Amino acid sequence: MSKFARYIGENIRTLRKLRGLSQEQLALRAEINASYMGQVERGEKSPTIDVLGKIAGALQCPLEQIVQVSGSRQESEVSYADKIAHQINGLTAKEQEAVYKLVKQVIQFKDID
Repeated sequence: MSKFARYIGENIRTLRKLRGLSQEQLALRAEINASYMGQVERGEKSPTIDVLGKIAGALQCPLEQIVQVSGSRQESEVSYADKIAHQINGLTAKEQEAVYKLVKQVIQFKDID
């Protein structure tokens, strides 16, 4: 398959792993076949824009992040704010509020110094 398809597959794999998802979990969230997801990640298939949109939605990221071709995005390039947002995504609203309050307290404590 094309170099472009490989870049997209690498980007999807990197983003999926950052979110702690298996291929099967991502495929389920994106409502696509798990074996097809594997082929996309390996660059063996070129997904349609509709499928890429579903994957982006399942990864909760902009489509542009998936189709960037300057190379795959490394974990160190993802902001800590993005990492935190993805970690709390599956929590209830009450749990998210508790995390927010904790972060807010840490920031206020930092400002005291």
